[in-house]
Amino acid sequence: MIINKITAKILLKLKIEARFLQKRFDRKIVRSEAINKNYIRQFLPSNPVIIDAGAHVGGDSIEMCRLYRGATVHAFEPVPGIYQLLKHNTRKFQRIHCYTIALSNQNGQQQMHVSSGASDGSSSLLAPKEHLKDHPDVFFNQTIKVTTQTLDTWAASRQLDHVDLLWLDMQGFELEVLKASRIILPTVKAIHMEVSTRATYEGVPLYDEVKQWMQSQGFKVAVEAIPQGWDMGNVLFVRTATVSTV
Repeated sequence: MIINKITAKILLKLKIEARFLQKRFDRKIVRSEAINKNYIRQFLPSNPVIIDAGAHVGGDSIEMCRLYRGATVHAFEPVPGIYQLLKHNTRKFQRIHCYTIALSNQNGQQQMHVSSGASDGSSSLLAPKEHLKDHPDVFFNQTIKVTTQTLDTWAASRQLDHVDLLWLDMQGFELEVLKASRIILPTVKAIHMEVSTRATYEGVPLYDEVKQWMQSQGFKVAVEAIPQGWDMGNVLFVRTATVSTV
């Protein structure tokens, strides 16, 4: 049975407090069951600009706003009902700004496959595949049209010329968003993203492909958090070089 997305994050956070190994990035890749946000601080300026795409009900946005005192967090959640919860939960945090759009590889509208049942946090621009077999208590009975923007288009509309941290939980669409960014991606210092080890959604790139592309863009794996037996996990990439996109 799949664990509710919020509960899973809480459990992983508790594990990480006890088990995370504080090793320097330049020595070796850290492997753990979750990624400690405090560890990421060393790669960021004191007032980071953060994007939380796939923000769900705001748990990560709130945690980062509290941890990184000078941060501005831009939280994206395109599913209307979940977006309302996000707005409600973050209403007391002036440095969290919420958007009911999906970051994507194109501007316009796209179909979102909305999850329900045991998890309302598995919605994706990609159609479910192995996810249906692995988690039969999660349903995808609804598709909705959502407004989409590329990272570069959105940043230009906000007059932002850089982003320091991308926190991406987009159920397999993360790489498409990154590939579509030619202006903002070169300014990013760290990317925390969900990765898949099998085809949970149609057309989802697997971890090896993601890692290879990220390395071609000047990023290196700092932390891998893919629990044994899971078909997905999270990876922290940090910039080691600037690569021209021209």
